[in-house]
Amino acid sequence: MTEQQSYLATAFVSCSLRHEDKPFINLIERILIQHRIKPIGTVGLYDVSPLNPAEHMRQNIPLADFVVIVATTRYIQQDLHTGNITYGFSEMVHVETGMAFMAGKPVVVFAQEGTYIGGFLPNITEYIVINGEQKDLIKKWESINTLLNNTYRIVIKNKEDESSKAFGNLIMKSIAIYGGYKIMESLFDEDKPNK
Repeated sequence: MTEQQSYLATAFVSCSLRHEDKPFINLIERILIQHRIKPIGTVGLYDVSPLNPAEHMRQNIPLADFVVIVATTRYIQQDLHTGNITYGFSEMVHVETGMAFMAGKPVVVFAQEGTYIGGFLPNITEYIVINGEQKDLIKKWESINTLLNNTYRIVIKNKEDESSKAFGNLIMKSIAIYGGYKIMESLFDEDKPNK
């Protein structure tokens, strides 16, 4: 089996590049690979380029079938009115989330326990909180399977819709070309003298 055949889908992995987050990110990547999903596109991890990072993200996200957000703590956040303190993830991961949403890509979130994922993500997708321990992973494995299988179904439907749209566009262009040809033919027929 070739590498292309072994994967069912590709996922742009949006994550921290910090060394201390690597074990959790590696766990999520192993989960994806176990489900035959190839992690791709991560700026600075899977794709390194001299491009502006935001432009690089904008180019890479559309190349993936869906986006996986790996949320790990980065910042302490405090609500100025209530005083509540939470631990949020990197602003660049927030940016990639917005880009994925704008590109119409399904978004899957794996949050490290203790990470506040904000208000936007719960409004666009389901998410799974994992603490990284084997016992927790076993307990949540069915939910992980369901989330990734449902995402794959959406990916397949999106590909089918794109194929149907492309085929429809091809038919419309063919009709337009044929119609244009017939119009040109009739114009030239009018220029011919009658016998």
